[in-house]
Amino acid sequence: MEYRFPRWISYLLLFFIAAMVGLAAYAVRTPTPSSSVGSDIVIGLIVVCLATVSAWGYLYVSRYVIEVGAENVAITGVFHTRLIPLSSIAQVITVSSPRSGTDSWLLNRQDVSLAKIDGGLIGFDELLADLGKKLQSYQALFYRRGMWGPWEMQVAGDSKWVPTEAPSLARRTNRRLAVILIGGLLLVIAEVMASAWL
Repeated sequence: MEYRFPRWISYLLLFFIAAMVGLAAYAVRTPTPSSSVGSDIVIGLIVVCLATVSAWGYLYVSRYVIEVGAENVAITGVFHTRLIPLSSIAQVITVSSPRSGTDSWLLNRQDVSLAKIDGGLIGFDELLADLGKKLQSYQALFYRRGMWGPWEMQVAGDSKWVPTEAPSLARRTNRRLAVILIGGLLLVIAEVMASAWL
């Protein structure tokens, strides 16, 4: 079965591109007392940048497909299809957060991320269940964590989730985020002190 983004996202991006081009054409063709060639160029550049980003988003959303086969997971992107052998997947980590929603990562035995799976795909839960069935013979580990709850783990194909400590990838990420947060706070304090001194 194929898992992809909902069609309405690609239609929304197409509408956004058309609206940007229409608004830019209206702004350029409707002269105002303060308009100039320079402002028309700036408006044109902004529209081109927004339309380019939206067009790339449209291509990504409309072409992105994940298929779980008997031997591998096929992830089709904008320009190519990447095959990840099921035997190389050791962990599947699913995390929900208020900022980015639900996402999953496929990791190998060395804790290297093989792919990220967006939780916005149609049938995301069925995709994880399908992965669990296919990875059962490889004894892959599934980890999950809700917005605020504890980490849970199960062996692929099992139906029971048990509490566990965070997987090593999450522990490394948490340490990195803590260092970034402390560094940012120290930088802000130094900035405030420097501005007060000057």
